[in-house]
Amino acid sequence: MTNRLVPFAVAASIAGLSAFGFAAGAPAWNDMFARWSADGTRIVFVSDRDGDPEIYVMNADGSDPRRLTREPGRDAHPYFSRDGRRILFQSPRRNGEDTDIYVMSSDGSRVRPLTSRKGFSGVPAYSPDEKSIVFQLREGSDRKWRIAVMNASGENLRIITPGEANDQVPTWSRDGKRLLFFSDRTGKNQIYTMRADGADVRRVAATESDDSIASWSPDERKIVFVSDRDGSSDICVMDADGSNAQRLTRTPGIKRLPVWSPDGKRIMFSTDDDGPGRIFVMNADGSNLRAIAGADAR
Repeated sequence: MTNRLVPFAVAASIAGLSAFGFAAGAPAWNDMFARWSADGTRIVFVSDRDGDPEIYVMNADGSDPRRLTREPGRDAHPYFSRDGRRILFQSPRRNGEDTDIYVMSSDGSRVRPLTSRKGFSGVPAYSPDEKSIVFQLREGSDRKWRIAVMNASGENLRIITPGEANDQVPTWSRDGKRLLFFSDRTGKNQIYTMRADGADVRRVAATESDDSIASWSPDERKIVFVSDRDGSSDICVMDADGSNAQRLTRTPGIKRLPVWSPDGKRIMFSTDDDGPGRIFVMNADGSNLRAIAGADAR
């Protein structure tokens, strides 16, 4: 379906972001890759505020940040289990070169690896029943990104995309039957769905822009995603069938990992609009944009 972005007037503007600008001499660090717990009370995220990218957890309003991991290397892409007792994440801690998927208790204890592969395995997400984990992998810098599924224990790994294009950042439908992801199989990044076994691939919207990093709303009526449709990287939302696309942000900088709150009323993402990365939350219509984490966030 060919889709044209519909203009959308929102409070998430450059002027709105400037209220969260960095003060002269303020400390600079990056907060990013944030996800809510299923009950909406906590957020797990990545920060290099202590000098190395590590996994942190904080309250939903950005208060009480606590560091969970303390290993060299770039720990990233944390994901809560539904009961909030476990966190998936990726890390190169095994040898400093290959990135694997790990699971730990939500207080940072009992860390154990789920993969041990050459190359990169990361961006993990639990299935709704938590029996499976979907993730992306690449076996070398000269290979394409592929999507894989394994049991929650790390066993029975199955690669479900062929490696003819870069397929990335998969997320589950609420019934666990389909996956949402983005791929450059047409030459530009576009958003697709497929069955959990890799079959029945469907493009959500055919556009001339780069559309990427998407997630379904809790009721699966909407999809939030990153797009450069108007010339800059911004957060957009569309109906699940690819229609009625609306731009929610109008700011410079790279946007990362937009996700819905569990109640579907808010959207969270990270950006580096005017300095180091910060985490923002806004209403689902783009209004009431505010920084909740990052240097000088308030």
